[in-house]
Amino acid sequence: MAASSTSYLHVSGISVDFSKSGKDIKSAELQLRGVQRLLGSDVGSDKTFHETFVPPMKLSRGDTFSLRLLRKTQFLRQNKHNDIDFDTGEVFRAYDTHEKHEYHKLHDGIAIVLSLNGNTSTEQAEPSASSSEESLELRPTTDKIFEMCPQFRTLVIGKTGVGKSSLINNAFGVNTVASEEKRGEVDIETEFISKQNDMFALHDSKGFEPGDEKNLEIVQQFIERRKDMGALKDKLHAVWLCFEIPRAGGRFLETGTTEFLQSKRDGKLGNSAFIDGYLAARMQTHHWLKVPVVVVLTKYDTFIDRVERTLDYSASSDDAIEKLTKQTAEAEREIFTKRLWEFAGSDIPYAMVSDKDGHKDKIAHLIQVTEDRVRQHVASEASVMAGVAQRVNPKLNIRTSIEVGKRKYWKALASTAAFKGKTVQACLEVLHTDIIRVWNFHDPHHYLESKEFKASVVDLVDKLDVGSIANPNRNM
Repeated sequence: MAASSTSYLHVSGISVDFSKSGKDIKSAELQLRGVQRLLGSDVGSDKTFHETFVPPMKLSRGDTFSLRLLRKTQFLRQNKHNDIDFDTGEVFRAYDTHEKHEYHKLHDGIAIVLSLNGNTSTEQAEPSASSSEESLELRPTTDKIFEMCPQFRTLVIGKTGVGKSSLINNAFGVNTVASEEKRGEVDIETEFISKQNDMFALHDSKGFEPGDEKNLEIVQQFIERRKDMGALKDKLHAVWLCFEIPRAGGRFLETGTTEFLQSKRDGKLGNSAFIDGYLAARMQTHHWLKVPVVVVLTKYDTFIDRVERTLDYSASSDDAIEKLTKQTAEAEREIFTKRLWEFAGSDIPYAMVSDKDGHKDKIAHLIQVTEDRVRQHVASEASVMAGVAQRVNPKLNIRTSIEVGKRKYWKALASTAAFKGKTVQACLEVLHTDIIRVWNFHDPHHYLESKEFKASVVDLVDKLDVGSIANPNRNM
């Protein structure tokens, strides 16, 4: 490809590896033509991160383009910024000369890879603003997301009786995801999709029994096989490894569980973070190679009951007992955390959960932790589906709505010129569809998509002090 053939580029993703830099990164953002784009949250938890851009970021020659890293400092109270500037000329030359259309940059031990897509001058000329506005099709943003990733796909590992079913039922708002097979006999290849919530696909594994090396091998092979599948919808988006909170002084974990965690830590299980040199940067570009594993400690309520039974309640007030319970539970949690890190590394996320009243916030926390990891290591579309599929964390629904809202059509609503010739009703239809899909209410009769409900929403908004939309059929 000649160097002059590319008129502009699309930046479809970025991978950053700062494991060899000696720096502790708190957050990161891309700056293009003065516009900032935050790259996830807590990006430094794994020393590497990847972000996929949907839609891609348009880059022209001569644009100001940089990556800003916020570094944690040990001795200064304030965090320090580290700006890494990109030479757009070099970016375009990399696109023209490299077969895989990637731009690699190494800065103070920080390896950066930009994934690029091009638009050449020999192709159809870019439409003018006016023609683009007239031809813009009004489609819900979720159409494209659901097409790429119709379900949030997760593997749940755990022994029978550990609480997997109640966890899934509470997290995703279903009554049962029971297999038709005999209790305890599951096939990891079987995909369970509930009629009550078809936004998630479940794969089940019976966990790791003492001396059962076969199931460990089955699980490892399944994860690797799913990792190599081409389409995002077929890939595994997250793994929940479930077991009860170990008793203080008791056996910590079964041998198979520790081997599984160690294989994840050492980069042998859907994780390329420990591959050295240039290969590491290349592997990080393919972000699906990192399958998030979250340790799920079940029956938190039983753990608290066990702690309370060990306490001396003599001459103690209710407040003192509650405080002592929390302190003792926290001390045991810290002991468990240190032991877990010995096997899995300090970056392994975990959450304590319970299906009992008074502890439902624990499952919401698990969902949040999972969604964060999926967004960092898999793809933004998969993280959106994690938010859509869950039915226990309304804050995540709100954040997912905002994430969807940032994309093409909602952003365009800020300017009515972008919807010239389209009716207010057509714009509201797009917004309504996206909101209903993101919140994923159980609505088997599709009442929320009915004309009557939509008319009621328009009537409600029209009565609020936000200006009249009494004529939804008028053009923008």
